[in-house]
Amino acid sequence: MLWQSFTTRRELTAVPADFRGHRVTVRRHEPTVVREPEASWWEVQSRPTLTVAAVREGDADWHPESVVGRLAEIAAEDELLLIFGATRRAMTQLMIAQLREHLPWHDVVPTPVRHRPAELLRDAATVEHLLDVGSLPVVVTSPASINAVTAHIAGYLRVDRVLRVLADGALFPVWQRRQEASVS
Repeated sequence: MLWQSFTTRRELTAVPADFRGHRVTVRRHEPTVVREPEASWWEVQSRPTLTVAAVREGDADWHPESVVGRLAEIAAEDELLLIFGATRRAMTQLMIAQLREHLPWHDVVPTPVRHRPAELLRDAATVEHLLDVGSLPVVVTSPASINAVTAHIAGYLRVDRVLRVLADGALFPVWQRRQEASVS
């Protein structure tokens, strides 16, 4: 009988038996698992950095050329989403025109968004679609709700960083995603 147990072929995943000693003991076979990094890790590594820049109408009034110049620099380095807090339609049109002039290779698309909780999810999905097709969306909202709209859309899109663009074109980092540890 002992001879039969040595000559019997078992599948690789079968439970191995230990024949040392007088009693036959059964050991559970733990297969070797080679684990690949999860799909979400690969997606994070391959996608460009998404930056949200928030600008208030009053800041853009002071030095619009420096503000638009800084936004063009960000758009050249990263994928950009601009959230513009404005009440005057003329100021919004001026900002869009200057962005189109500085970024001729981008499709600048103004997207009006009101701070209404029932509509924010739909608006964030619209912005995500615009980013997916390669556009530069400019979310136009009221100056009073710019922080809430920025936070909601940035959370929905899982952005890499949020910047506040000040009147002189200076960038103030509001939030930045920490680097994820690599799996090796």
